[in-house]
Amino acid sequence: MLQLTLGYNTLSMKELLVLSSDYPPNDGGIARLCSEIASGWARAGAAVQVIAPAPRKGIAVPRSLTHELRVRHSRPWREWESYRALRKRIGLGPTVCGLWYPDGLLAQIACARPRIILAHGLELLPTEGRWRRKIWRRMLRWVCESADLVIANSEFTKNLVLESAPGANVRAIPLAVDYRHFAPGDASEAKRRFGVANKVVLSTVSRLESYKGHDVVFRAIAASDERIRPNLVYLIAGTGPHRGELERQVKELRLTEQVRFLGFVPEDDLPDLYRASDLSLLCSREVVERQQVEGFGLVFLEAQSCGTPVIGTRTGGIPDAIKEGEGGWLIEQNDTAALSGFLSQLVDDPSAFLAAGRRARNRVERQCTWEQYMRKFVAALDSLGTPEERTR
Repeated sequence: MLQLTLGYNTLSMKELLVLSSDYPPNDGGIARLCSEIASGWARAGAAVQVIAPAPRKGIAVPRSLTHELRVRHSRPWREWESYRALRKRIGLGPTVCGLWYPDGLLAQIACARPRIILAHGLELLPTEGRWRRKIWRRMLRWVCESADLVIANSEFTKNLVLESAPGANVRAIPLAVDYRHFAPGDASEAKRRFGVANKVVLSTVSRLESYKGHDVVFRAIAASDERIRPNLVYLIAGTGPHRGELERQVKELRLTEQVRFLGFVPEDDLPDLYRASDLSLLCSREVVERQQVEGFGLVFLEAQSCGTPVIGTRTGGIPDAIKEGEGGWLIEQNDTAALSGFLSQLVDDPSAFLAAGRRARNRVERQCTWEQYMRKFVAALDSLGTPEERTR
């Protein structure tokens, strides 16, 4: 057996298996989290195997420290091949499931132990269909309560798990950020790159969905004093089904000079977007009946890691990503007036926001690195004990 040490407790095991239907080169928080766990384990000198879908045609698989088995992307072949691959690897070590469904369900059917499920937020909310909802609730409870451990990305997500699966063993470990990639840099050069030199720049990085609250920012800009509005530029990075409606709102509020849609921005370009921003915002709403909520909000950590202060709403898991007084502020959802007040302060006293950005970077370095996340992750697994202890 391998002695795995990550600067915390020592965990004895042969290797780690990561089973995830969402994995790089996919972008997004779930894929990134699964990849960071696998890479962190491998960097500690342990063997790691990953079972994940092959990328779509024409998309390259990034280099990795882990051994990866890529199954067919299309369903149901993806699940069948994942199950078969998993069955061949039972007993090699703990199995980390990227989602409770389908990954956690497949691992449960395959009797993988110990079985760890990652919980993110949206996937725990009930579906809208009445009959599907009954089946979904029973399956979610069965899978989560049968797992050895559920690791939630925030206290909010932990409570979501416990509402559906009261008997689950859940631990909240807030997400982290690659502070070397997302680092402060030349803000003036970044602004020139995005064509916003000499402007006060706001930005949002997210899917274009109605609950993400872009319209709150629009209304706050529109409500700003005439002396402030011409100085503001709002950069929106991301794609999604709500873009047409957002463009309509921009025209209606006469903000075409202030709002720019950037579309998809590759991860390699995101640090410069954050550096170009004087303030990064995400004003998400919580609409549980529509499965709309922010489980954590990794973009807040990315921005803060680049030295950019942030504003978010006091909803979902966002309070775990933003600590007021340490480079960020929280407002109530749909609170246009409060946000408009912050925009006025940003224009009138930019030095205060620069100082907040420095505090944000310091907080990330102290508390929010992937190295720190992995120490907590290993400690959580270590608390499960040996197989003999788990079966007593």
